[in-house]
Formats: sequence, C-alpha cells, structure tokens
Amino acid sequence: MSTGADVGRSRVATLDFQISNFKIQISDFRSRISDLNFQVVDFRFRISHFRLRVIAPLSPRTLPAVSIPTRSNSISAGNHSHASRLEIDLDAAAENLRAIRGHVGAGVAVCGVLKKDGYGVGAVPLAHPLVRAGVDMLAVYGPEEAEELLAAAVTVPMLLLMPVRALDRTSGLYRHAAAGRLNFSVHDPEQLESLAASGRTLGLTLRLHLYVDTGMTRSGLSEGEVLPALERVRDDRHLQVTGIYSHLAAADSEAAYAREQASGFERVLRAIAAAGIDSHEAAGVKALAKRGAADEGITFHLANSYATLRSADYHHAMVRPGLALLGYGAEALIDGPASSDIPPLRPVVRWVSTINHAARYPAGRRVGYGGTYTLPRESVLGVVPVGYGDGYPMGLSGGGASVRVRLIEGGPWYVAAVLGRVNMDQLVVDLTDVKGATLDMLRGGEVEIYSDDPAAPNAVPRLAGLAGTHPYELLCRLSPRLARVYEQRRGGG
Repeated sequence: MSTGADVGRSRVATLDFQISNFKIQISDFRSRISDLNFQVVDFRFRISHFRLRVIAPLSPRTLPAVSIPTRSNSISAGNHSHASRLEIDLDAAAENLRAIRGHVGAGVAVCGVLKKDGYGVGAVPLAHPLVRAGVDMLAVYGPEEAEELLAAAVTVPMLLLMPVRALDRTSGLYRHAAAGRLNFSVHDPEQLESLAASGRTLGLTLRLHLYVDTGMTRSGLSEGEVLPALERVRDDRHLQVTGIYSHLAAADSEAAYAREQASGFERVLRAIAAAGIDSHEAAGVKALAKRGAADEGITFHLANSYATLRSADYHHAMVRPGLALLGYGAEALIDGPASSDIPPLRPVVRWVSTINHAARYPAGRRVGYGGTYTLPRESVLGVVPVGYGDGYPMGLSGGGASVRVRLIEGGPWYVAAVLGRVNMDQLVVDLTDVKGATLDMLRGGEVEIYSDDPAAPNAVPRLAGLAGTHPYELLCRLSPRLARVYEQRRGGG
C-alpha cells in the first residue's frame, strides 16, 4: 500500500522528468534559433556578395569569376579557372532596350520577352536592368516563369503567353493577378470560359490579351472568333481585355508572308473599330495607356524582334523584342526591305573557357570519334573542356566552326578551327598557327567559344548558321551547369 510520501516522491520524480524534458525542448529550440541565425547570416552574405559582384560598377573583363546561383546552377563563387563560364553583359541588354525604344519611337511601348529563363541567359538578372531602363511590360511563357520573376520583386506588368486555363488561391500568381500585374493570353473560347469561372470564384477581374492566329498555325483565336470574344467579355465584370496580339511566323525570312499576316491582323483592327470597341489604335492612336487605368482600352501588338527591326508597319501600339534585347536579329533579315535605320545592337553573351591540354601530332593522324578528320600537316592540337553536354552543338562537327584563342589578357586573338566531332565535354581545336607559342604557353590559354563581337568568326549567328539552326536554340541549350557571370559596369540601366 502506497503512503503519502511515496505518492509525493512519485510526483516529484514525474515533475523532474517533465522539467528535464522541457529543458531538452528548450535546448532544441535554441539550436533551431541558432541554425536560423546562421541561415540569416548566410543569406546576408549572399546578398552582400551579389551586390559586390553584380551591382557595383566594375571595369570590363576585370570582374572576378562569380556565379550567381540559378535554379540549376550550384557552382560556387570563386575559382573557375578550370571551367567554362558565360559572361553576360547586363549593360548591353539595357542599351539594346534603349536602342529599340529609340527605333520604334516614344509612342510605342516595349514588352521584353524573357521566356525559357531569358533564352537560357537568366530571366531574373536580365529583368532588373530592363526594368530600370524603362521596359513597359515583360512576357514569359508559363506560370512558373512568371512566378520566378514576381518572387524576385519584378513588378512591371507581365504577359503570360501560354494558355493558362484556371487560377486558384493556392497559385503563386493569385495575389499578382489580384493586383492587376498579370495579363493572361486567351487562345480559344473554352479557355475564355474557364478564366471567367476562375474570376467569378475568386472575385477578381482578370486581365486578358486575346491571341489571334493570323498564320502561325499552332494555337489562337481565328479572326472570326475575336469579336464574339470581345462581346462575351464586355458585360462580364470578372474579365477585362487589355490587349489583342498575333505572332509573325517568318518576319526574318519571308517578307511577303509577314505582310500577309499583318493584313489579317489589320482586318481584326478594322472590325473592332467598326464595332465601336475602344482601343489605342481604333482611331489610329499608337500609345500605351496609363498603366492600371480602368478605362485603358485595348493595346494591339504584333512585332517580334525581326518585325520590330524590319518595318514600322508592324509596330502598332507595342513591340515584343526578345532576341533583339540579347543583341541579335538584324543580321537575319533577308527577302525584302528592312528599315534603313536599324539600331546597332550589342550581343549580351560571351562564352569562354580554357585550353586544358596541348600536344603535337604528325600529319596523317585521325582526330576524335570516328576519325572524321585527318591531319594534313604536323599539327598542334588543344583540348577545350566544352562539348554538347554544355550546349555546344554537335552539328558544328566538321562544319567549319572555330573558336578564338589568346594567351595573355589583352593580347591578340588567334582563330582556331574546331576539328573532328564535338564530344560530350571536349572540343579539339587546331593551334598550329598560334606562332611562337610553346605547348606549355598554350595550356591555360583563354578560349572564346561564343564571341560578343558581331564580326567575329565565332559570333552566335554565324555558328548557328553553320549548325543549321538558329541563335534562339544555341542560347536556350546552354547548360545550367555553366557558371553565369553577370557583368554590370555602370551601375544599372
């Protein structure tokens, strides 16, 4: 039989156990706080690092090799002497925007297209200097791309090109849609009804740009579906059409087809004007309405980079350059007249690497997989740690492609042909004509894979042509494992 003293001792023991357990929990809590403090310090360090390396003005080519981590890029800041890297000139992107704005005139808005992570270059790092340089709107393809920019405090209006069919409160886009920052592209009547249902459920007015298929033939409303869509939206307080646009399929290479598509788009414009629907162009006015105005009307836009550079006939109230912001496009304009005052654009991307091996080989030796190239003379060959696994096209194997090599900073460039097949992670280049260089001098030499000099033999458009592809693909296929070094020498846009 338990006595009162036994019960008391039992209660004391229980209390001691509870106090001990509570102390353990406090210790664990302190540990978590300590860990959180460490994370905060680490985050502050990263922010400081970012500001030091990216925002602070620095002189050209003196920027230390620093990688700003992207979703897939885990290469740490510091020594990249053994690796390839992309040098991305953010000042050039801002200058290209200003050049385009000067080309189209003050009455035409500019929507910068940054889909597919800014064509592989980095959407977030590109977006901020473009915003500072005065871009009116940004366009991306899917919701994830929009969420990434919005999470990075990019607050200019945004156009989603993909046919998003529903929105709910759990979406990362919800509060931005509620704030009127998002514009949803409408591709078909069924999608329009789905968005109307989302608007009713959420109690929001969703902003819409109607996408019209004038000859691209992959999605979009037909010309005959535009007026019914506008009538459907007219009396629905949960929907607002703020734009109507189309996309040209061959503005670079088939001027006649571009004009045919433009004629179809102009038929839509005239039909809207005849129906008495308010727009920026129904009365011939080419201006972007005040951002966020309730009565802003409808903005028409048609021109991609090529059409923007080709003729003012395609500009309408807004243009949508993407590739041109990265410094490319004018060189591709063929078949028909182009604008006489195309602004000079600066390529944003430069891809560099090093020679990690050099050796001398006798004439007659076959090079690489399949032995597709036979040395016609005694040759000095170098190996560069770059291949199709990094995004260098295998289509450049034996196709006349070259890189540029220099042995000292500021020294002369030597053109070195790419020999044999492109490997997964290696290129073989011909260094025979680098005069006066020993093998030891060649090892560690700088190799420029893609040049930011439009006249260079390894400029992106030229290599794209040799590979039978397009600058878009060469940029988009650049591997996330490549370090991205973002250079900004004048403190922003």
